[in-house]
Amino acid sequence: MTPPVILSIAGSDCSSGAGIQADLKVAHALGVFSLTAVTCVVSEVPGDVSAIQAIEPELVADQVRICLDTFPVAAVKTGMLYSPEIVGACAPLLRRSGLPLVVDPVMIATAGDPLMLESAITAYESDILPITTLLTPNTDELARLLGCGTITTAARLKEATHALCGKYGCAVLGKGGHLSNRCHDILALPGGQTFEWTRDKISGVSTHGTGCSLSSAIASLLAHGLPLPEAVSSALDFVAQSIAAHHRWQHQGLGIDVLNHAMPSRT
Repeated sequence: MTPPVILSIAGSDCSSGAGIQADLKVAHALGVFSLTAVTCVVSEVPGDVSAIQAIEPELVADQVRICLDTFPVAAVKTGMLYSPEIVGACAPLLRRSGLPLVVDPVMIATAGDPLMLESAITAYESDILPITTLLTPNTDELARLLGCGTITTAARLKEATHALCGKYGCAVLGKGGHLSNRCHDILALPGGQTFEWTRDKISGVSTHGTGCSLSSAIASLLAHGLPLPEAVSSALDFVAQSIAAHHRWQHQGLGIDVLNHAMPSRT
């Protein structure tokens, strides 16, 4: 059978734990063919972003255009868009496509390094979020987009997720994996419907690339035709299994963890 197709518009992670490399592995594991439009080349390993080189916006847009024109794309996922020029180059193409759009607002790396220019956030809000199907912010990104203080409790996460859903008029998945020893994830849909998931945190494992993996898993499952709440639930299960089955290497005195995406299909 011919697999469904998604398009990932994201940065390249040379350590292959996040970005388009993670998106490709997730899509393959879930029985989906993923196209890619590279926005940035990032020199990074878990815990350390060394350098970022943005791709020319015209080339990013041409990658998006030629993929959409050539393949039967069923869903799109965006990750690291980085600059207002890249946002502006992609937005008209995504708007015209009318496809389900899963947006991972990649703003800050797990290590704390900025992954989006401050000037890009305004363009993001005006050009990308109004056409978004699902926005998947973590607590730091929620706080930044709402202009509120630090989110430290599950109750505040729920409140902020609903507030962002109302602000942008799209579904929002508030990711609370760093709140406590329990992972809290809240999906708010326009109209007020809420879905919540809570699970024990898998301790002692680096979670580099979980946001990329989750958003690409949701896009892959939407491409298979799953309704949004079911796609989110299955994607959360898939990422949890990928964390639990992680790869680990010891090298030069350091422990390196990478998610293992080679899991059975969740479709």
